Amino acid sequence: MHDQARKITHGAMMIALFAILLALTLYVPIFIIVTVPMLPLPVTLYRLRYDRTSTFAVMAAIVLISLIIGGPLSVPTAIVMALIGLIIGDTIRTGKSKLYIFMATGLTLLISLTVLYLGTVWLVKVNPVEQFMASFGTVQQEVLKTLSDMGSSTRDVEKMVAESIAYYQTVVPSLFILAVFIMGYLFVMPIMAIAARLHFEVPKFASFTNMRLPFATVAVYMVLLLVSILTQAEQGTTFYLMEANAILIFRFLFFMQGLALIYFALQTMKISGIVKVPATLLAMFLSPFTVMLGVIDIAINVRAWIAKDKRG
Repeated sequence: MHDQARKITHGAMMIALFAILLALTLYVPIFIIVTVPMLPLPVTLYRLRYDRTSTFAVMAAIVLISLIIGGPLSVPTAIVMALIGLIIGDTIRTGKSKLYIFMATGLTLLISLTVLYLGTVWLVKVNPVEQFMASFGTVQQEVLKTLSDMGSSTRDVEKMVAESIAYYQTVVPSLFILAVFIMGYLFVMPIMAIAARLHFEVPKFASFTNMRLPFATVAVYMVLLLVSILTQAEQGTTFYLMEANAILIFRFLFFMQGLALIYFALQTMKISGIVKVPATLLAMFLSPFTVMLGVIDIAINVRAWIAKDKRG
């Protein structure tokens, strides 16, 4: 009886915490950056203490309370946040690695948002992606009109803008996937930090500076670039869609590898950590160079040279 009463008490506390976070998210937008990553936290903390069956009961109550606080439109958000909280809590409690937790969270978020997107298109007859891309067309027309009023030739600009819009339409799938996994990371990190502060045993990532992609990624990337150069696939075809999205994802991975190399060099030279902020901004500004650094680091192990020079 005592254990059951404690479960109910803790469950009520977690439901109340979620209600507060949801209310702040919906009605005090200034807090949204802080509150949204914390929405899965109540379910995670409850799952770390109790069994799945009790956690499902708390999740159901959370969905109900979200209906009261934010109406029907807040229910999908509550369901997704509760699922993410369950996945994070369950994987921590079952002793999974931090990479596993991150990937499981990202996949859960990806599937959930895909289902919500399809549901929106089917039920509301609204396609958010088409609306977003239509806004690009509106911007294009406004830019061309402005240039025309200024007496400038719009032919080259129109071609460039049209090609840019076509490219972004092509890489929407990979941009969506990358954005989802970045969001997943933003959920995992603060929640696990809070769990650790509350004395739950949580796994740790290896240092980002030690990141090293398999050599095979370089080989695959080189093949993709070679195929892209030799085939010159026509925009709009399925092959072009697959090729463009694959290249974008590989470039993102090599960008992260290049950034890790920069951090490694700063750490090896014992330069203050505060320098990482401008270094990161510069790496983003010079992203093609950072991608190239990442490729070179995997191909010839630049880190070994840096470490050797430092010892010498």
